[in-house]
Amino acid sequence: MNLERIGRSRLKLRLPALRAMIDAQQTPAFCALCEEYAIVGMARGQLGATVEYKPAELSDLEIVSVEIERDVDRLLHTPNVKQLRS
Repeated sequence: MNLERIGRSRLKLRLPALRAMIDAQQTPAFCALCEEYAIVGMARGQLGATVEYKPAELSDLEIVSVEIERDVDRLLHTPNVKQLRS
């Protein structure tokens, strides 16, 4: 399972205006955010599929997702990060 690829795909769905930048970005920091986003997304899906779960837990995961989306947006718009790793 390629968590980075899963995270990138989820981010492109959530942030369609940034799709090209998401595809192009290869820095280690960005790749780590993609992996984290995939893990949080899968956890949300698993939690939502359980019969009994605490809404607060799902809310916490949604908050983490939004924070990662903000970090991605900030990272992609930081001038020194726009240069791709060779």
